[in-house]
Amino acid sequence: MSKKSKEESAENNILTSQDQLKSFLKSNKEAHYNFEDAIDYKVSSGSLLFDYSLDGGLGTGLHRFCGTNEGGKTSSALQFMKNFLLTQKNGKGFYIKAEGRLSKEMIERSGVKFVFKPEEWVLGTCFVFESNIHETVFDAMRELIGKNDEKIRYFFLLDSVDGLIRKMDLDKTFEESQKVAGGAVIAADLMKRVSIALQKRGHIAIFISQVRADIKLDPYSKAPIRQTSATGGNALLHFANWIIEFEPRFSKDLILEDPNTNYDEHKNPYIGHIVKIVVKKSPNEKTNAKINYPIRYGRKNGTSNWIEKEILDLLFMWEIATKKGPWISFDEEFLASIKEAGFEDFPIQVQGAARFEKLINENDLLKSFFINYIRKNILNFDDAIYNSDE
Repeated sequence: MSKKSKEESAENNILTSQDQLKSFLKSNKEAHYNFEDAIDYKVSSGSLLFDYSLDGGLGTGLHRFCGTNEGGKTSSALQFMKNFLLTQKNGKGFYIKAEGRLSKEMIERSGVKFVFKPEEWVLGTCFVFESNIHETVFDAMRELIGKNDEKIRYFFLLDSVDGLIRKMDLDKTFEESQKVAGGAVIAADLMKRVSIALQKRGHIAIFISQVRADIKLDPYSKAPIRQTSATGGNALLHFANWIIEFEPRFSKDLILEDPNTNYDEHKNPYIGHIVKIVVKKSPNEKTNAKINYPIRYGRKNGTSNWIEKEILDLLFMWEIATKKGPWISFDEEFLASIKEAGFEDFPIQVQGAARFEKLINENDLLKSFFINYIRKNILNFDDAIYNSDE
């Protein structure tokens, strides 16, 4: 509205739509989020290939990880958790242990600092909430999101939706407790209450669940169209920004120490595997995209993602690196960038992939340079930030 129009409205005592809306928002400030600035950021998966499909990483809000056993759901979610705690200075994790599967080995691999006492829950750590009661779990989330005087950014990880049970079903017999979609109704109520606050106030939640096959009484009937067969009800699918389905692992997905010879437990063991995921829902038109990325066995502290292998594969793909026999050579322009970054001792040629991986694993700064270079110059991310372990 022009200045003249405003003056005319004031003289004629006309209530403008702008003033009307402003008054309404002020009177109902507890019932909306219009006066709050949105907190927006992304957290890396630890994989360049995964991040590419995520446009840099997972943002705020709810995300669903689903799939079969040993597909990599929990390991991937914990990698996001670790990178969140490394990059968000005012961040805390909240792991909901609904299935009792947080083993000592999993803790060591994740690199996340888990705590079990409230007084130990400081910035950069993750509290383990050991409960599988629907109402209790979701009330805890509502409490932390709704009453947040410290302006903490939370990363909630529910492992898993399948392990939750309603409070009223605890003492019932199996037959008595089988109310259809009881948990889904509770989940729907939670998301109605916290979904906007979760996203706008800078929190992230990953809900993990298994997949459940649809049972068809009539084998000739047309099956309903569904994004995924993940458990938890349609509400959790609707409110999720990303739905990532982890596919089963087969023998062909295992990586041998020497891929040119047969498996031998001692002479040629498996040293890793390929994680296979499918995007079932996305905010960036990547729905149905298939992503494969490598995992290296025997690593701890959140380093299981085989990032060095991804780096070399991407350099080969973009012809920044070439291979002749066992020797790997690099583009002159790329070598100049390495020298300008202060890595004067980096060789012109490297003998073999193993030697290349050793070089960058021995120098965290060099590894970060390679990752940031690829993120910026190959994957075209606006930022060149990577969650390193420096």
